[in-house]
Amino acid sequence: MLFSPLNIEFNSEINLPRSKSESNRALMIMHYYGIQEFRNSGIQGRGVENSMSLISNSDDTILLRKHLSFVFSHFTDSEVVELDCANAGTVLRFLMTAVSMTKGTFVLTGSKRMKQRPVKPLVDALRSLGVSIDYLEKDSYPPIMIKGCEIAGGNLEISVEQSSQFASSLLLAAPLWKNGLSLTLTGNLSSLPYIDMTINVMKQCGVDVERNGRKITVNPSRYKFDDFKIEPDWSAAAFWYEILALSDKTQMLFKDLKIDSLQADAVTKDVFKSLGIETLSVDKGVMIKKTADCKKYITFDFINSPDLFPAVIATCAGLQVDAEFSGLKNLSIKESDRKKAMMNELSKLDIVFEEVSEDVLRMKCPDILPCFSKDNPMIFNNYKDHRIAMALVPLAMKIGFVEMENTEVVSKSYPEFFEELFRS
Repeated sequence: MLFSPLNIEFNSEINLPRSKSESNRALMIMHYYGIQEFRNSGIQGRGVENSMSLISNSDDTILLRKHLSFVFSHFTDSEVVELDCANAGTVLRFLMTAVSMTKGTFVLTGSKRMKQRPVKPLVDALRSLGVSIDYLEKDSYPPIMIKGCEIAGGNLEISVEQSSQFASSLLLAAPLWKNGLSLTLTGNLSSLPYIDMTINVMKQCGVDVERNGRKITVNPSRYKFDDFKIEPDWSAAAFWYEILALSDKTQMLFKDLKIDSLQADAVTKDVFKSLGIETLSVDKGVMIKKTADCKKYITFDFINSPDLFPAVIATCAGLQVDAEFSGLKNLSIKESDRKKAMMNELSKLDIVFEEVSEDVLRMKCPDILPCFSKDNPMIFNNYKDHRIAMALVPLAMKIGFVEMENTEVVSKSYPEFFEELFRS
């Protein structure tokens, strides 16, 4: 697809998708709520078909809902059931615990890239709870075979250095366990705000759960689930912050977005303040405005919000802002190796990078960005990664014509992104 700087004419009132992170957690709670209802009454409930307001329509959420519906309704002891999780890390990690406490034998697999994304910390934790899990190809990576059993819970340690989702997967299931869960987080606390989001959602649904530093206690509880309200997605908003920063427009409204949201990527408002964007709470949601205060050099630590990296580094490139970024180690195990991908693509704009370490990256922008014509467009690769695609296309507003294949990958988190970008 060819993108022209002239055809990016977006409205100033943006309809963001619903939070994928909140939606996936709410789906897991609905699943466990259904199990509790079944245990209590002996009647097969609706499982993940319970009501929910404005759930995300992302590919990942649709896939998780599909697999949970199947697990809830069609498990068996005699057959091995294979669940293909594509390249959806959240789906596979959340399902690992769900099927571990489900009668039956399950193979969790995925795409070639999914098979390169580690799951060992969660496998080790589930094994310590009595679950039988085998690696089917390579140790520490999917595909894995899980034989479900009754989990009693108790005391457990888990490393969240590679992903907070390992902890969230266990926490969401723990209210159903006889002994609950006393979970100690080890290693560097990667993406800790996502764990706090999990805890907050659980509390909203009636669960007795508390975090004190690295220790999280979940007491046996009954989920209460009526109609969970899913917020608009701050992760998606980051790309609109980028678009406003690179465009000639002065302001933008995100309807129904909450400035005080507990979503990890609500920190978007802080990092983009250094890039000339002010964030205000208004009656309809959140208003962002361009200011004259765009710094020429910024630093930011992505340890708690790694999904913001593509949008932020692309914005720095478009505005010719030099930067130093840290907290990047786990970007190599995302949907793509996001650090390497963004370095590869932005190097095409004469931007120079210095890898200080596995975790730290410096970038130096040229005095003048190259400009590309319709006959000679900049060809960007998105590595089949939705966040890479959404970060690179807006650069057309600064460098001219951009060409990109596989733009449909944005459906993983934001199916309407290009429709919203080009609507008049």
